[in-house]
Amino acid sequence: AVVSTQSTGDSLDKWGLIELQGTVDYPPSVKLQGAHIGDLHIDSSGNPQLVIGHHILTGKVQKLDKPFGVMVRSEAKSWMVKSVIEEKYIFKTRPKPIIQKK
Repeated sequence: AVVSTQSTGDSLDKWGLIELQGTVDYPPSVKLQGAHIGDLHIDSSGNPQLVIGHHILTGKVQKLDKPFGVMVRSEAKSWMVKSVIEEKYIFKTRPKPIIQKK
């Protein structure tokens, strides 16, 4: 999955890749394109946390060896660079349940 990590008005948006180890189960009637799967947060020490439903995953940030360019085609049939992806968020551990204390 690709997420927007920083939106700037003047220059290119900053995006990041999300890498999950495992699968995300969802009903067959749900289309994943454009769907909200979870919330991505960065804690005070710079580690990403992904909240999906009642589960939380903690990961790490890794710089990509070679950045990716995200391009879109304009109405004039030319290509424009929309964003550059320079890092990915890796989630390798099993999700932990979120339990609320009463």
